[in-house]
Amino acid sequence: MILNVENMTCDHCKMTVEKALTNAGFTNVAVDLGKGTVAVDGDDVAAATKIIEDSGYKVKK
Repeated sequence: MILNVENMTCDHCKMTVEKALTNAGFTNVAVDLGKGTVAVDGDDVAAATKIIEDSGYKVKK
């Protein structure tokens, strides 16, 4: 799945989101700062969205 995420602007943002999702069991997490997207294996959009938003970023619906 690919999620559009606002306010990710630097490597720290990228690392924060990747680590949070990986620690929650998601695999193949890839943050693209230029596009403002997070690609991740899995289909639990609600869980991924909660993790990203709990990390301080907003997922665009």
